[in-house]
Amino acid sequence: MPGDRSWWRLAYTGDGDLVGVALPSANGGGPVVGYLGVVPEHRGRGYVDDLLGEITRSHAERGVQRIVADTDAGNVPMARAFERAGYHNFAIRLVLSPLPSHT
Repeated sequence: MPGDRSWWRLAYTGDGDLVGVALPSANGGGPVVGYLGVVPEHRGRGYVDDLLGEITRSHAERGVQRIVADTDAGNVPMARAFERAGYHNFAIRLVLSPLPSHT
């Protein structure tokens, strides 16, 4: 992913506790939400929205008009965060693997 590492951010509470990471990036198709993660002890407090907002602002400040992202179908909290932030589902990807042969 050719995004610039200077875009990456660590997020902390006011007390200096690490909350998570926000990694805006880019791929061949353009700007993306490269990675977003909230450390386990801070999950469920809405920090995901703050981190996604920071990634979105970071791209927008550089004049980006379209940002894409993806998440696993089972990651409902992340999918909901994308919806709350105004991201729209434009595709679903299904990854299949062959079953081992039974000989």
